[in-house]
Amino acid sequence: MMIVDCHVHYTAGTSPGEKILSQLDAAGIGRMILFSHHPATFNPPKTIEIKSEIWKTAPKPEESLKTLMSWAALSDRIIPFYWIDPLEGDAYTQVDMAVDAGVAGFKVICNRFYPSDPKPMQVWERIAKTGKPILFHSGILWCPLPASMYNRPAGFEPLFFIPNLRFAMAHVSWPWCDEMLAVYGFWCNLKKQGFISSELFIDTTPGTPPIYRREVFKKIYTIGYNIEDNVIFGTDCFSNYNSDYAKEILAMDKDALDNAGATSEQREKYYSKNVMRFLGM
Repeated sequence: MMIVDCHVHYTAGTSPGEKILSQLDAAGIGRMILFSHHPATFNPPKTIEIKSEIWKTAPKPEESLKTLMSWAALSDRIIPFYWIDPLEGDAYTQVDMAVDAGVAGFKVICNRFYPSDPKPMQVWERIAKTGKPILFHSGILWCPLPASMYNRPAGFEPLFFIPNLRFAMAHVSWPWCDEMLAVYGFWCNLKKQGFISSELFIDTTPGTPPIYRREVFKKIYTIGYNIEDNVIFGTDCFSNYNSDYAKEILAMDKDALDNAGATSEQREKYYSKNVMRFLGM
């Protein structure tokens, strides 16, 4: 069974090479979705000393996209997602530029805007028309400045009504997992009644600490909303790909799936089939 990791972050200073493929092999991962470098609005304020390599100053959008596509050129096992800030003045141009370059989708973290704000909604609509999906952060946001208020699950409900939009909400929206499941139930009801053409996926990337993992997987597979058809696996690894960490997530998820009584068919959907549908492949 192929396993696709839907959630991998680019780290400044790393370069594509055979080592990354060896790390994927060591973890038992077939393919991975790789996000480009974060946009400039995630640059740390000059008043804050940030030691982490994650939040180094962002390159220009063209450079970020070029780096991303150099990784994708290494192997079709690396699926490129362009990280876009919808409030940047040239956001529409960035959408078109990324699609023309061959990205498979887009990454977004709402760090100073609500997902339903007018300008972002216009960008989501533009992306939907390209047929590319969006993977959103959802839940508490561990970044240098407060932004969790923009990432509550219920705030994404207006996106349901964008025609043909495919989007995923990451981290099971921890700590608002129950709210996430209720929001999914709302989407599911709208979909069944034919009111919408959007598609909502749940990315289970931690997020959820181990103590919550079993509980949230049990709810996913027993709540009755057919979430098993739209739930996808991710690790939150970085582009040097720590295979030992990925194996820890796989082991944790196997335990949670076992506890939830997930079938072999449901596991195949979780690890690969659902994410391939999310990608439109």
